[in-house]
Amino acid sequence: VEAACEAVRRAIQDGRYAGGARITEAEVCAMAQVSRSCVRQALTLLAAEGFLELRANRGAVVVDWTDANLLEVFALRALLEGHGCALAARNATAAEIEALRSEARFFESLCHAPQIDLRAVAESNNRFHRLLLDTGRNRRVAALLAAVVHMPLERMTFARYDDATFMRSASQHHELVDAVAAADPIWAEAAMRAHIHGAKATIFRCVSEPGGPAPVDRPAHARRTRRSSTPQDPSVVRASAPRTT
Repeated sequence: VEAACEAVRRAIQDGRYAGGARITEAEVCAMAQVSRSCVRQALTLLAAEGFLELRANRGAVVVDWTDANLLEVFALRALLEGHGCALAARNATAAEIEALRSEARFFESLCHAPQIDLRAVAESNNRFHRLLLDTGRNRRVAALLAAVVHMPLERMTFARYDDATFMRSASQHHELVDAVAAADPIWAEAAMRAHIHGAKATIFRCVSEPGGPAPVDRPAHARRTRRSSTPQDPSVVRASAPRTT
């Protein structure tokens, strides 16, 4: 079952399946070399994780990261991760703070690399945010976020970053660690919310009008040209992301 889940996750992250695409049991059987019973269980798990939707008469369909969906995700992240970071500031041990500092330094080193590896950046970002949640010691918050944030979304976010936004994100990671080390939950929560909203602003340029915020693509001359050659960059996504900011 896990082999089937991983095969589908990778196919989605690599851009083989776009949002709205249908994934058949036969395709997953061929990709993962497992039985149909394992595939059915895997598709159910992936739907629970938010990667797929199980629709009547269509089967498993890849979740389409529309603009409205992304805005909802960032709003939820700001609330949940802000609270989780405040909890981390109240509960962090010296060892946990050092682990956070180490990951923040590693993330910064990736952002300084001559050629950005979006997969490595997204994975480091995910570890950092997971460490913060674990330090907060609230499993419910972590479980809720697991249903909202996925690696495809993280990589979608980073695919839109340029040098300035990569450096800003790295600096904000260091600030988050400082807030947690200072045992200041108000600072920690505010820093996390600013971090999440900064990531959102990189994807969306919001304008005040009756219809609400409208996402706009960055002009071609402003897009980052320094990218990893890794073939799994679907944005290169997506959404890629998303997010993990």
